[in-house]
Amino acid sequence: MIKKLLPCIFLAGMSLAFGAEAQVYQGLGKSANFRVGPGKDNKDVPVYSFNYVTAAGIFDKDGKIINIIVDGLEVSTPNYDGESMPHFSGWPGTPGYNVADHKTGEVSGVSENNVEFIIDEVSNWKTKRERGKDYGMNPRLEWHTQMDNFQKFFKGKTVAEVEEWFKKYTSDINGRPLKMKNKDIKDQQKYDKLNDAEKKELTDLVAGATMSIKDSHGDILGAIKNAYENRVEVNIPVK
Repeated sequence: MIKKLLPCIFLAGMSLAFGAEAQVYQGLGKSANFRVGPGKDNKDVPVYSFNYVTAAGIFDKDGKIINIIVDGLEVSTPNYDGESMPHFSGWPGTPGYNVADHKTGEVSGVSENNVEFIIDEVSNWKTKRERGKDYGMNPRLEWHTQMDNFQKFFKGKTVAEVEEWFKKYTSDINGRPLKMKNKDIKDQQKYDKLNDAEKKELTDLVAGATMSIKDSHGDILGAIKNAYENRVEVNIPVK
């Protein structure tokens, strides 16, 4: 995932005409969180998962985002019945975990965890971008599509401004962007405080991005912030 992000993000800076030399900053960041879920298998055994988010960014001298690319790796215990989510069955030589049939959802037994099996399992992990439409979030707005829309929206903003946007324009309950009509009364009150221009901007964004950038499914905001904290100056000659 990291190797794929770096060339793309670096080339984005090279196309900027800031005079004889472009003073930009490149940063690679990450965040990780453990999740209880999603759900349980048919033997009432919990499913566990983790999300490892990586963000590669280019920033200008004022800290504004020139370009940002985000991807995430979501890995669950093998008793989750989703077909595309990567699994980790356990370290070689340790007791296995329940395995679910991804077509029926039935738990068939404990996972095999010899070295060859685990090597094959890990080598076939796919990131959320690589999973594409198989991620199963929304036929019209899959994870990678929503992330692309967020990336465009964040351009020109500093990380601090993105953090402020998150506080002001998203739900305090689930972290998702507020909508015109919100189920929770506090979310609705928060939305009603926005002026017409702010509501329009939010409506335009929600048309292409409805997921949270900071919840149990992954701390995207934290990865972007970490990328900025890890930035190094890159002087790029511009013809």
